Amino acid sequence: MREFEEMPVFTFNRRTRGIALSVIVGLVFLIVLGRSVRLVRPGYVAVKIVFGKVAPATVPSGLHLINPFAVLIPMEVRTQEYTMSGRAREGRVRGDDAIEALTSEGLRVRLELTVWYRVDPAKADEIFETIGLDYEAKILRPAIRTAIRDVAARYLTADIYSHKREMVTSEIFIDIKNALDGRGIVTERVLLRNVELPVKIADAIDMKLAAEQEAKKMEFVLQKAEREAEIKVVEAKGIAEAQRIINRTLTSKYLQHTAIQAYKELADSENKTFVIMPTSPTGTGMPLIIGQ
Repeated sequence: MREFEEMPVFTFNRRTRGIALSVIVGLVFLIVLGRSVRLVRPGYVAVKIVFGKVAPATVPSGLHLINPFAVLIPMEVRTQEYTMSGRAREGRVRGDDAIEALTSEGLRVRLELTVWYRVDPAKADEIFETIGLDYEAKILRPAIRTAIRDVAARYLTADIYSHKREMVTSEIFIDIKNALDGRGIVTERVLLRNVELPVKIADAIDMKLAAEQEAKKMEFVLQKAEREAEIKVVEAKGIAEAQRIINRTLTSKYLQHTAIQAYKELADSENKTFVIMPTSPTGTGMPLIIGQ
């Protein structure tokens, strides 16, 4: 009887352990599956780290089946902007972040600019491994500051402030691009937002530019007057030449013939005008015209 009573207890414990083991295995499978299926957001790639080592290829955006022991570090690959401005809360650095630079004549200028850039998806793993996520502070910002100061030193203050501003912007872009391309950061565009000069220098440049514009205006007025005078001379020469030709070819007989034709047209007109021909032998006398 004692052995008969112990048998059901032994069978129940064995079945319970089997069920528990199945549940544990199922939970482990679900956990592993959950950690294996990863989503990378649009506009990002992910750097994969397995046991402390960076994998050689990045994971693009989308749903992926990944090693459950891997850690994914997202990195944005969309166009980003880095602004250096003298206005508070406008750039990356809070407060006055305009760049001071010396021009070729040794004058100090302050420049504000924005750089559009993006991370090269194919080199995101290299950036993370060699630089880290703070690549803006480590390489982007120093490259921008160096490019601004190098380019400003090549130009006069008035050139940066006025008509060569586009050339300055283009050279800054080229210098930044060359400095960053090999590091996996692609420079798309540079916007030179503002050039600030000392007040006295700015006033002097403005006066100089205003004087140059006024001189150009007066030069245009003089050129216009000269062209009008030339046109009048040409017109006068044309009129004189026409009169000379007419005087040379005009004869009394031709004038008499023309007058007779005109008289006939008047006589045939509907107002029944009477025309008295001139009595001069040469036909040059004034006709007398009497209308009803």
